[in-house]
Parts: sequence; structure tokens; C-alpha cells
Amino acid sequence: MYLKGECPMKRKLALRAILLTFGCALAMAGVAWFSEHPTQPRQATTVFAGPSPAELTDDNLVDALVPLQLPMPIAKVELNRNILSIDLKVEGDQVGVDDVYRGMAEMVSFAFEHTSNIDQLLLRLMAEDRWLGTKYLLLAADVRRSEFSAEELNALRHAGSGELPEALRLRMRVTETCLWKSRFLQE
Repeated sequence: MYLKGECPMKRKLALRAILLTFGCALAMAGVAWFSEHPTQPRQATTVFAGPSPAELTDDNLVDALVPLQLPMPIAKVELNRNILSIDLKVEGDQVGVDDVYRGMAEMVSFAFEHTSNIDQLLLRLMAEDRWLGTKYLLLAADVRRSEFSAEELNALRHAGSGELPEALRLRMRVTETCLWKSRFLQE
């Protein structure tokens, strides 16, 4: 037994529920369609790959060098078109040959793996007399992107604390001073 007006009220409630459900379904379909069809085209992005090499300029040079984990501080940087010149400062007696080679490897990796426009890296390792303020060249390298491979970079990273292999020294155009040899290779 229904009271007067009860049946039409249930019908109105049922009709509202159906319309609300249908409206929600349409809204969800619209959101899904808009997310599949953005106003601007999507670009594919590789999730696990490292960042693509960037063009190094005077404007981004400092920001690019800050995150490097070097065992020695950078004393001087110069960017001249596609040539990057870096002076690393060897401080104190705590720096060993393996630290120097690791720092060199990080700079080579940065110049050739993390940039797109550096073709030549001029790298110098400098020592400074704290009392006199005089700077001394220990070691210099002229490394060229076209002549240096990932295997050679790996060899530099794992060179240890002795002399560099002759083939690697030639490939990197390494010049060693008498001060380098007496201070680091005679230990």
C-alpha cells in the first residue's frame, strides 16, 4: 500500500540517481579523452636514461660545474668556443695520484659525456705555495673528444697511484713536470 505521492517520489529519486550516474560517466569519459588528446603534442621521454648532453655556454658554465664531485677544487675555468680549459688546484699533502687521476677522469667525463659542444679539454693541475702565493704547474693534458674513447676514460678512472700507461699518456697528450714526478711519482 502506497501513500498518495510516494510512488512518484521514488521514481523521481531513481531518475535522479540514473541521471547523476550517467552524468558522472560522461564527465569521466571527457576527462579521459582530453588527457589522451592534449592541445600540445606529447614528447617521448626516456625514464631511466641520463640527461642528454647540453650545450655548454658562458651563461650555464658555473651551474654545470657546481654539481661535479671533484677531489680537488677548480682554480680557473675558460670556455673558448668548443675548447674548455680547466685548472685544478692540488692543495696539501692529502691529495694522492689516484685523486688526481680521478679528478682528471671526472673532468673528461663532464666535457665529453655531459656536453654536446666541447671538442677539446685543456686540463692543468696546479700547486700553490701557500706562503709565497706562487703557482706551479704539475701536470697538463690536452684531450680531444674525437680521439678519446669510453675505454680510455675507464682506464683513467682506474689508473691507481702509479704512472699512467704510455698509450693513455700519448692519447691524452699528458705533460708531466719534474715537480709532478718528484712529488707524486717518487713516493
